[in-house]
Amino acid sequence: MAEEINETETVDEVDQENVDTQEATDQQSQDEEMIPKSQMEKIIQDRVARANRQAEKQVEEAKRLAKMNEDEKEKYRLDQLEKELEEYKRKDAYYGLSKEASKMLAEYNIQADDDLLQFVVKDDAEGTQAAVNAFVSLVNAKVEEGVKKTLAGSTPRANLSGTSALTKEKIMQEKDSTKRVKLIQENPHLFK
Repeated sequence: MAEEINETETVDEVDQENVDTQEATDQQSQDEEMIPKSQMEKIIQDRVARANRQAEKQVEEAKRLAKMNEDEKEKYRLDQLEKELEEYKRKDAYYGLSKEASKMLAEYNIQADDDLLQFVVKDDAEGTQAAVNAFVSLVNAKVEEGVKKTLAGSTPRANLSGTSALTKEKIMQEKDSTKRVKLIQENPHLFK
């Protein structure tokens, strides 16, 4: 009986402290910027929903474990550990193959970033090697195509008009004065 009274008094004290803390928090939040009620309700609903989902997961796990006997529980834990181990092995293999792919690409002067590595790294070394070779071939082909396209410009045209090079006399014979001045400015070496 005395224990029940002590528990009740303790609960009342905790409730009073919560009320005092709530009042202090309310006063402090009024001093700061006001958050719209709808936004605050949404934040609270999101947090409650997250907590509920996590609690439901824990309850489901606990129910599943409660239904199992000791051997089944041990087997379940072992299965979970094996799945985790397989995931770590997969990640380790990917990391190792990524390093090798980076080295292979560096031999061809290609700097590999994470996106490129995700593209060329496969499940095994042979697949990764094949993907790197295919990628290098593709890059080289595209580079060669671009170089050919750049070099494939038109050739300079020859002077087909049959006129010979300009001379000082030809420039001076020009009847149009503006054209003559332009030719003199373009060919000052003829007038030295």
